[in-house]
Amino acid sequence: MMEILENVEKCDLCGSSNSSPLYTLSDTLYQVPGEFTLQRCIECGLMYLSPRPTVDAIGAYYPDEYVCYRPPIEQEKWAIMRWVRRRKLAKRRQLIEQFGNKTKGDILDVGCATGLFLHEMEQSGWGVMGVELISSAAEYARQQFDLDVFNGTLHEAPYPPSSFDTITFWDVLEHTYYPSQELADAARLLRPNGLLALSIPNWDSVEQHLFKHLWQGLDSPRHLYVFTQETLTTYLSNAGFSVLDWVCFMPSYFSFIISVKRWLQSKNPTLSRFVWRILTIPGMRMLFEPFFALINYWGKGSVITVFAIKKSK
Repeated sequence: MMEILENVEKCDLCGSSNSSPLYTLSDTLYQVPGEFTLQRCIECGLMYLSPRPTVDAIGAYYPDEYVCYRPPIEQEKWAIMRWVRRRKLAKRRQLIEQFGNKTKGDILDVGCATGLFLHEMEQSGWGVMGVELISSAAEYARQQFDLDVFNGTLHEAPYPPSSFDTITFWDVLEHTYYPSQELADAARLLRPNGLLALSIPNWDSVEQHLFKHLWQGLDSPRHLYVFTQETLTTYLSNAGFSVLDWVCFMPSYFSFIISVKRWLQSKNPTLSRFVWRILTIPGMRMLFEPFFALINYWGKGSVITVFAIKKSK
């Protein structure tokens, strides 16, 4: 019989086996059964799920409608959503080029899903490759955009050392079982002074402080880890990276309203459904854009991105 859950014996960051429970969580997004405990390492402060789904069982928590596996922008029904998504991809590209000294080269996107970001980069003149664990998403990227995507993990990917100028992890590292291995592999594959861009849920966000265990950034059990800037900085230093900057630029609207929905469901499910219908009206997000732009400016947005450079030996 397949094991569904496993306990984490030691912290992936510092190796300590001492932790304390922070929250008991469940899958409130897709309602797949199970309870999971978010632990905090007593020695280094890293937060991680234990128990958590095993590698063989985790796929049950990623249904086809999971948000990462979205169709091409051109297939969006609403013009406002096409504009928002194009702006998001363009901003990612601009920041990559800014922190990479505007030099275009070879880029690897880890967890590239259906290839939308890689398609944006390729159109701008970059050499692009992707790694994607979910076979249907990898095949979509190949068929829709003719991208070179390896179906598997980064550790399994057959790339030689020093293959890339830039490696990106957009909302990916928190899903991995061993972040230390992922970052070591990234360092091995980057060329000297190569750029790493990595986005994570922002533990210091307004949203986390408001909603606590109902914060969408926890997204159990898909998010196996929760990083602070301090713990992720330690991870990066251990892997041979120097941090350049932390930037909040991702749109925060949908993450925020999912957290609102969860909070209202715990108080009044009927009101929650009504408010959700209002907040998901196309174009409603534009009323809140000034607020989210302001909290991003303060570094308190729902998602934060770290840009780091591979240290020269």
